Amino acid sequence: MTRFSTLELDANGKLVESNVRIIKQSDMMKCPHFILVANHYRADGSCRCNDRTHTEMRKWGYRWKNGAWR
Repeated sequence: MTRFSTLELDANGKLVESNVRIIKQSDMMKCPHFILVANHYRADGSCRCNDRTHTEMRKWGYRWKNGAWR
């Protein structure tokens, strides 16, 4: 399992974890690009390489071709 989260300091200066998301490593290994960004994975563990609306992929340099980001 890989754990993604946001770490912030609370009013007392204590480190607090929020926005926790745990994704199976086996699900991440199925991604053709092995992207290590939590929002790249759906709740069922599948990656969004075949989701044309996942426009972050374009920002990362991928191009939409033949039904997937490449």
